Amino acid sequence: MPGNKIYRLEEDLPESEQRPGVDTGVSEQAPRQPEAGAPIALPEAEKFKEKEPSHGESKTDEEKQSLIKKLPAFIRRTPSTSSLTKDEVTKKIEKIMESGLSDAYNRLSPIAKQEFKIKGEETANDIRDLLNNTKIKVKKIIKLIIEWLSMLPGINKFFLEQEAKIKTDRIIELGQSLKKPR
Repeated sequence: MPGNKIYRLEEDLPESEQRPGVDTGVSEQAPRQPEAGAPIALPEAEKFKEKEPSHGESKTDEEKQSLIKKLPAFIRRTPSTSSLTKDEVTKKIEKIMESGLSDAYNRLSPIAKQEFKIKGEETANDIRDLLNNTKIKVKKIIKLIIEWLSMLPGINKFFLEQEAKIKTDRIIELGQSLKKPR
């Protein structure tokens, strides 16, 4: 069988045996290379690519919703409503924390006020989590409040500690009143 060759593809045949007009799928030209710095289009990327609005054109809610539906589930997740709204315990903790600090707070610059407020909300959430534990860790609560109060400029270290202890006592009382059976 030396003279019998088996060709699997049309392109493997010698040119003399190929049928004219049959496309082998291979072009005579070399494949085109993308230019340096040119974006490479990926099929998946095109699915999620947004169209840029032109000349004051804005996207309608329907278009936005359809784009959101095209996103993978792990990207389009929205925070739950429970994390968006503050619970009653957190509000009470924030009230305790902010009591007696209005003068020092008013002296802060607008940027510092915002930072102080954000740090205070984070501290209140951390304290709420500590209160939900079976064993309340008083030292951690004091430490959190001291860290938060230390953002205020020109406050005496001893005043900070005293104020933190007073606020911690009030927060502990709040935590104990919440744990009592009703």
